[in-house]
Amino acid sequence: MRRTSIKYSVVVIASAAALLAGCGTGEQGDQQGQGAPQAPATTPGGMGTGQGGEGQGQEGQGQEGQGQAGDAEAAKAELQGKIDELQQSAPITFNPDSAELSEQGSQSVSQAAEMLKQAPQDMRFEIAGYTASVSGSSMDSQQLSMQRAQTVADQLTQAGISADRLETTGKGDASGDPESARRAEITVM
Repeated sequence: MRRTSIKYSVVVIASAAALLAGCGTGEQGDQQGQGAPQAPATTPGGMGTGQGGEGQGQEGQGQEGQGQAGDAEAAKAELQGKIDELQQSAPITFNPDSAELSEQGSQSVSQAAEMLKQAPQDMRFEIAGYTASVSGSSMDSQQLSMQRAQTVADQLTQAGISADRLETTGKGDASGDPESARRAEITVM
């Protein structure tokens, strides 16, 4: 009974270490996540070496899988943070009543494209277009917001991001200042 509880404690500690490793930067998390399965090597009572110990290989594989999932989530969160920072400092904006990107908007999309190129190829992105409240119908606003999202997707595709990784949506009217409502946002899916 005592041997089982010690073994369980080591697994819990190794899992916590793997989770904490996933909270670091992408490179550190990858390196630490790969090393995490070897943590049970120091079990008391000589219960294995982490490689040939009884049952240790299976537990290590489970922790590695958890570490990889944690690494993917950490990578998503890190990339979304960078995209959010860009969108705060230089929003993706459009000319009034148009799906044409402003000069700043075009530069922001180019910067975002460089970030997205660095992302794993299985990572997908949503592009949401918004409009300012205008005197036109909500259908016109919906169409314009969709066209704005598509304009951003087209520029990202021209920059080398696969269209299969992009999903566009039109959100219609956005409340607030009309200047900031004429925008598109990129979100990691």
